[in-house]
Amino acid sequence: MLVSHLSSNKSFLQGLILLGLILFAIYLLHDQGLMGVLLDGDKSYISWVIIAIWAAISLRWLYLLYWVQQQTQDMNALTAQPIETTEAVLSRWLNHGWFGADALLKLGLLGTIIGFIFMLAPIANLTSYEPASLQAALGQMSGGMAVALYTTLAGLVGNILLRIQFQFLADAMQNLLLHAERASSQNNDAATT
Repeated sequence: MLVSHLSSNKSFLQGLILLGLILFAIYLLHDQGLMGVLLDGDKSYISWVIIAIWAAISLRWLYLLYWVQQQTQDMNALTAQPIETTEAVLSRWLNHGWFGADALLKLGLLGTIIGFIFMLAPIANLTSYEPASLQAALGQMSGGMAVALYTTLAGLVGNILLRIQFQFLADAMQNLLLHAERASSQNNDAATT
């Protein structure tokens, strides 16, 4: 019984470890000043939006891992409905995570386009080709390039992290469905004998 209880907690505890590692990496980046560089260099504030969406979807991911743990401990509630219904609900929940991961990637690409617009705006305002005005334009262009690269980086990293997290959840949900199927077939066998 103790081994069964520990194995049912395994995915949630592993999820907490994964989230702890991610948060520790974010702390290290912040401690080295790299998070500040990223967020200060992004004048479009899309990186802030990406981080907020990642945090919200990560909380949902953690809740779903906890839900899987609870369902693993109480198979009666899960086997009361058809497996296909449960599978459809779990699939829909996973799709929310995949959508969030894709949205982060798309926001990063949107930031790239906005950054390029910021980068090219000083050229449109260029009135002379004096070295001083060209130097000022190049300085303004680097700010636009920073927005493009930082938002792309934030979107890519957020996408990769959410995909890892939700793949982990997908494996836990698949394991739950296998256990539910096994429990359902055992209940059906017991009912026929």
